[in-house]
Amino acid sequence: MSTINLDRIISVIPELELSELRSLEMAVKVAINIRTQDVLSTDSETTSQEDEGLGLKDQAIAILEDPETFALSLADQALLSSLVLSDGYHQDAFSSRDINDIIEESGRPRIAHVTSAISGLLDRAYLTGSTKSLSLSKEGRAKARGLIGMVRRKAAV
Repeated sequence: MSTINLDRIISVIPELELSELRSLEMAVKVAINIRTQDVLSTDSETTSQEDEGLGLKDQAIAILEDPETFALSLADQALLSSLVLSDGYHQDAFSSRDINDIIEESGRPRIAHVTSAISGLLDRAYLTGSTKSLSLSKEGRAKARGLIGMVRRKAAV
């Protein structure tokens, strides 16, 4: 755009008719699409960030990564890790080892007997399956949402 004066283009926009504005809009969109053909849709520049705040998965990660602020039971850690696996990694099925890996990646110590924490979540139907192939249920997602809200309120006090 070295020869085109962008300020001049911008100053003319208010004078354009609606049909001309729509044509300009279409031309700009086409130019943007051409310039971004080699960009992956998962690249951070192309993903739109809205002012909605953190999603559930991001809140769960933030809580897991801050053990000083958020004191969690082993079952709480397993439930939030399941949410991260389900939403963050888009895994329909995961194992107890995967849950423990997420807990460890967040800076917390691995759970020695993770199956004990998971069995309580299975009994309450927050997780479904077995320790080798688990999935987060709708009830589990709702419980995780409530847990996130509760621990955030406790930490704010």
